[in-house]
Amino acid sequence: MPDWAGDRNLPEDYYGYINWHQTQKGSKDVNQNKRYAIVLPNTDEMIGMVGMGLEYTINEVEVAYFMSEKYQMNGYTKEAINALVDWCFSVSDLKYLILTIDCANIPSCNLAEECGFELFEKRTSIGHKQPNMESDCYFCFRRYRNIS
Repeated sequence: MPDWAGDRNLPEDYYGYINWHQTQKGSKDVNQNKRYAIVLPNTDEMIGMVGMGLEYTINEVEVAYFMSEKYQMNGYTKEAINALVDWCFSVSDLKYLILTIDCANIPSCNLAEECGFELFEKRTSIGHKQPNMESDCYFCFRRYRNIS
């Protein structure tokens, strides 16, 4: 994915990263970091990723996603997020999952809400800013387990 590769241009640059994630694929421990490719149905071309794992600073399980700009707004990310969330709740007793989103990323905030996440609070980073963030604050969303 050209808009995610940074300074890595060859597939070989990712083998260690991919191999580590392959060791996690059979685990049902939602605290372990997992990443899954989002691929086009007919070609298996990777167009994004969805993942989750323990956010150590706040001790909560966080969902993460990325979609190549070329394929945004087609429903692929929403489908992947919902599938991952459903899986997390089916193999754990977590009451909720979180998403953290740069306050400047309004489309991502809208997607979170479309996926059933509710805005919980706004947080400001002190002394640390993620390199991919435009602003110095982020929204924390939660999606609660459906209780029947």
